[in-house]
Amino acid sequence: MSSRRTIAYQPALDGVRALAVAAVLAFHGGASWMTGGYVGVSVFFTLSGYLITSLLLAEHDSTGTVALGPFYARRMKRLLPASLVCLALVLGAAALGAFDSVTTLRRDSLGALLQVANWVKLFGDASYADLTNATLGRVGPLEHYWSLAIEEQFYWVWPLVVRAVLRRTTRPLGPIAVMTAVAVAAAPAVGCRCSRSAVSP
Repeated sequence: MSSRRTIAYQPALDGVRALAVAAVLAFHGGASWMTGGYVGVSVFFTLSGYLITSLLLAEHDSTGTVALGPFYARRMKRLLPASLVCLALVLGAAALGAFDSVTTLRRDSLGALLQVANWVKLFGDASYADLTNATLGRVGPLEHYWSLAIEEQFYWVWPLVVRAVLRRTTRPLGPIAVMTAVAVAAAPAVGCRCSRSAVSP
């Protein structure tokens, strides 16, 4: 029976993660020299996408398939405990009156729990620029769940995409090749959506 193969640990990538997190913290902390620190979120997303794709390809090379159940279980075990504890603490503090001035706390709590906080914000007339504003987190205690929601949605959808791509090719693909292929395929749809947004009143 073949075991699930993983990629080799790369300490340098932990350093990239640390720099990205530090940039975001400095940005939200109001550091005048870090006006573009929100880019750290995009760096973190890109790195996460590369590593997850590498893991999926390694598993496919080793076993001939991508086992969705175990993958989702590992992601939930990694992300949900801390997320749920934080949400529980915020709701507990709210019950004691700590966030009475936050009028959207119920909506934000449901968005965080259901992993759709980014869509809750966007459908609530917020823009992506609002989500990366330096004052984020000072309005409500759950404002930062939008980025976690994107990460979680990526974990739900991306393995399905990778498995579909691998089923259509007979040659080995690296993580960059897979991500590039999907980006090229998605570009026309994204371009059309952006064009409609630009001309809409």
